[in-house]
Amino acid sequence: MSGLVHVTKLLLDQTELPVSGRCSVRIDKTIVVEPFRHLTEDTFRRILKEKALIQRIRLESEEEGFPQEYEGPYTSKRTNGILIFTRTA
Repeated sequence: MSGLVHVTKLLLDQTELPVSGRCSVRIDKTIVVEPFRHLTEDTFRRILKEKALIQRIRLESEEEGFPQEYEGPYTSKRTNGILIFTRTA
């Protein structure tokens, strides 16, 4: 994936996260998602509690070349409303 892509849905292992936003995947496979609407704090805490370590992330979009899957493990954090999924060793 090159540049920013409009994603319509994320799947964290088998948990679906209906989020619409811009997404980019860095060369080190870090996935950065900037939602168009901010997720509530409760939603994000629930995700972190259920999925402390994510084995597979699937990005869905209406653009060509999708869906795309990335094998983990990944950890997640939120900074200023942006979701960051970092690959761990």
